[in-house]
Amino acid sequence: MQTVPLAKKTDASLVGLDPLMLAGTLCARLCHDLAGSLGALTGTLEMAADDGDREALRLSVALSQELSARLRLLRAAWGIGSDLPALETLLPGLPGADRLRMDVADFSVTDEDLRRLSLNLLVVAGSALPRGGLIRLSGSDARIAIEIEGQRAGWPEVLGHCLAGDRALQEACEVPRSMAVALACLQARAMRWDIVVESPTRLVAHRD
Repeated sequence: MQTVPLAKKTDASLVGLDPLMLAGTLCARLCHDLAGSLGALTGTLEMAADDGDREALRLSVALSQELSARLRLLRAAWGIGSDLPALETLLPGLPGADRLRMDVADFSVTDEDLRRLSLNLLVVAGSALPRGGLIRLSGSDARIAIEIEGQRAGWPEVLGHCLAGDRALQEACEVPRSMAVALACLQARAMRWDIVVESPTRLVAHRD
């Protein structure tokens, strides 16, 4: 299959990118990702407190675990620090994780920055499987690949736009819904790696 490189080899920095705007968009995305689970948890706890409903209490435990997993994933993907846990242990934090499976049998990356880039691309891959499916992650410290399989599988359109030029990437940094894609692209650029979409269900990343 022909490879179509979409990423331009430009400087790692983006001229005109407002760090306060970026921080605000990231905050909005974090709040959005956590609000649903937190709201549901609050509701089930209120039911358990008012009625002593054991089913509501059971749901509260499950929701608290879901919320904890989401926080663990986002901290690893978007936080600062090293010693990332095994990537497959973070899968429960992806939205719709109960419908997702992950194969990392051929993933042997040891570089911490590249593992964090891989994690951010996994977040994007999760959003590319709206009805669930399989995420297959493979690669080494020189090249990684992600393939997705499932009904309606396909990389978000904004990914191609962000890889095509600075203007689209800047615009994506202003939209909470596009934040995961934008951060993955920014991280790849800072590392001087190229992200290449080879097909609607496969992408690779490698040194430029």
